[in-house]
Amino acid sequence: MAIVPMRQTVNVARTGGLDEWGNDLPAEAFDLKCRVDEGTFLVKSRAGTGGNVSNKEVVTEARILLDGLADVRYGDTITFTNELGQEIKGNPEKIDIKRHINGKPLLTEVYI
Repeated sequence: MAIVPMRQTVNVARTGGLDEWGNDLPAEAFDLKCRVDEGTFLVKSRAGTGGNVSNKEVVTEARILLDGLADVRYGDTITFTNELGQEIKGNPEKIDIKRHINGKPLLTEVYI
């Protein structure tokens, strides 16, 4: 049983790599139960000393909590669709395993 409720689902697509001829092997895709904390923030860039904002960029981020030791790799593509139909898709930037005091893995934390 998970420590936090896992009521959402992410799709993990893993490329099969290349065969001996350099052709792509078929991708493997599977779903994992999870909890996703998502958010956005605005990054402003200033040019010169005038203080005028020259560039604004919206950055989306998501923290995904998976039960136990999940098989997620840095080359995987993770897709999450929230209740509004907005899709967040990306490769893991950070994978962190949270362990109990006895060494058993409790959660896998993935940032995309």
